[in-house]
Amino acid sequence: MKNFLTLAMMLAFSCAGAVKVGVLLPLSGSGSVSGQAAQNGYRLALEEINRAGGVLGKPLELDFADDGSTPAKAVPEFVRLVTVDRVDFMAGGVSSATSIAVSGPARQYNTFMAWIGAAAVTVQDAFAGDPYFFHYHPWAYDNVTAVLAYYRYLKSSKGAKNIAIAYEDGPFGASGIDSLVALLKKNGFNVVLSEKFKSGSGNFGPFVSKAKAAKPDIIHWIGYDVDALPLATEIRQQGLNVGMVYGTPPSWPVGFEKNPLAQGVAGLSLWLPSSPQPASRSFVAAYQKRFGSVTEEYFAPLAYVNLKTLADAINRAGSTDKDKVAAELAKTDVDTPFGRLTFSESGKTKYQGFKAGSWLDFQFRDGARLPVYPVKFARGTIQYNSTR
Repeated sequence: MKNFLTLAMMLAFSCAGAVKVGVLLPLSGSGSVSGQAAQNGYRLALEEINRAGGVLGKPLELDFADDGSTPAKAVPEFVRLVTVDRVDFMAGGVSSATSIAVSGPARQYNTFMAWIGAAAVTVQDAFAGDPYFFHYHPWAYDNVTAVLAYYRYLKSSKGAKNIAIAYEDGPFGASGIDSLVALLKKNGFNVVLSEKFKSGSGNFGPFVSKAKAAKPDIIHWIGYDVDALPLATEIRQQGLNVGMVYGTPPSWPVGFEKNPLAQGVAGLSLWLPSSPQPASRSFVAAYQKRFGSVTEEYFAPLAYVNLKTLADAINRAGSTDKDKVAAELAKTDVDTPFGRLTFSESGKTKYQGFKAGSWLDFQFRDGARLPVYPVKFARGTIQYNSTR
């Protein structure tokens, strides 16, 4: 009898209409490391949600689409999910360029978006005042605040004052470069070089040559995972001596930590598997059980948090009505692998999640990412002059 009732409940559950979430991710192209990490996070969250009963007594369904890391592909895929597949909500979104591109159709179709990436301020401008745009990732100026705190520490402890900047020429790298340079100068740093590059071109020869003449203490680059190894290779080949090479890509190349060229390279991350929060330890255990390995890409837990909080809001709303779900998602106040998540106004957008205090700095050391700053999260001392 018990088995019969269980079977009946499962049939009723499976026959109910699913709540559908469209997920736009860069599963190919220059942002694919982040996109694929996020896809795993979404899958893990989806399985947990449906094992717990789904949403509104129905299964939750994800409809993945690949934006190819390009606006030209992102727009038709976004429109297809919204108008043809008729998803109830949209999630995903890693690249700033693709997010700006879909802002037009998002406004046109009044789309509900729970967005995990897209840090550029131009994205904030594009979604200013939108009642259905929830942004989880810190904005670029939050990133700058976190980096500036680290550089101040390096200036006081290592005497690092001269900075050379290489930035990709898309919205991610270029939109905030003037503000970054002005802020560094205001805080007593000398920006001895600032040059843009085409992400994925691998052409860092001219920049490194100029950096050798400018003698920076820090190389600061803003780009994507495909740029990390070409830049590190060029620095080594030209024998550039520098105190620190510091990058802020959304993700790093797969296996980069095992490459000898990565030794001492530093970066910024929202999360590492060693993060001490209980919610982080639970995520790592669940991820390892599901996929048989542990990821170091923060877009995996970010996507996981994104879908879990959206599903919770739908259940609390008791409906897929966008106004009701937005009202409930705005009340989110939960522990996550990144710390506490709440939403508040960011100045132009109504609902901003994680902010500057969520970031931590790490160095690639002996095949792994070692947290080194803020000091309270550090698990080792900073290795300076790593390329000298």
